[in-house]
Amino acid sequence: DVPLASIQAAWLRKLGPPLLPPGLPEAAREPFRRERASHLRGLFDALEAGGTRLVNAFDAERAIEGNKPRQLRLAESVGLRVPATLVTNDADRVRAFYAAHDGEVVVKMLAELSWSMTGAPTVPTQVLRPEDLDHLASLRSGPMCFQERIRAPRELRVCWVAGRCFAGAQRMGAEVDWRVSGSGWEAATVPRDTAARLDRFMARAGLAIGSIDLMLPEDGPPVFLEVNPGGEWGMLQLFLGHDVSGAIADALLERT
Repeated sequence: DVPLASIQAAWLRKLGPPLLPPGLPEAAREPFRRERASHLRGLFDALEAGGTRLVNAFDAERAIEGNKPRQLRLAESVGLRVPATLVTNDADRVRAFYAAHDGEVVVKMLAELSWSMTGAPTVPTQVLRPEDLDHLASLRSGPMCFQERIRAPRELRVCWVAGRCFAGAQRMGAEVDWRVSGSGWEAATVPRDTAARLDRFMARAGLAIGSIDLMLPEDGPPVFLEVNPGGEWGMLQLFLGHDVSGAIADALLERT
C-alpha cells in the first residue's frame, strides 16, 4: 500500500491494455476495460493535483498518442516541415492524392498495433503501389493515413527528454520503414534550429518525454513524421552510449 501523497514522481511507461480476469464473460469485458481506464485516469489526475511530477502527464499523453493529425498540426505550427498528408476512407480522394504526388505516396496506420518493437504484430509504413489502388474499397471500413513519400538517405530517431535531444540515425534501404530495412544505428546530432522547434513542439504538446522520427533529405530541413510519447529509446543507449535513462531520472527528480 502506497499513500498517494507520498509519491513524488511517476513515469507513465507504456500503459497497455488490462489483463482480463480468467473466465470473464464476453459481455463484461468492454465494461471492465472502460472501468479500468476510468480508474487510471482518476488516479493520475489525483497524483497531478497533489503535485506529483508525471512523465508524461496522463491527459497530455493520451491527447497526442496515436493522433497523427494533431501531431502534424502542432509540428507545423512551430515551423517544422511536415509531409503532405491525407487521412481518409474515400478511395477517390486517395487516387487524386496519388496522382498529385506522381505515385510517390506511403501509407501508414494511425495507431500502433503493438506495445513493443519485437514479438508482436505490427504494420510498417509501406509504399502505396499502383496495384493497391484496385483495393481501396476496403477503406470504407476504416480510414488510413497517406503521405507524400520523403526520399531521404537517413532517418533520425530522437529521444527528447526535458529539453535534451538524444539522436541516432538509420540509413534507409529500399523500404520506407527503418524497422524493416534499417542498416544499424549511427551517431547523429539534431540541427540547432530543429532542436529549438522540437522544444516548442513538446511544450505545446505538454510532454516531458517522447521519441520523435525525422527524415533527413539531402536538400532542405529535416521532415517531422511523428512523436511517440512511449517510444523506444533503449537502442540509443545500448548502441550509441546516450544516457537516456539518466536524463529520465533527472526529469523525474526535476534536476537540470
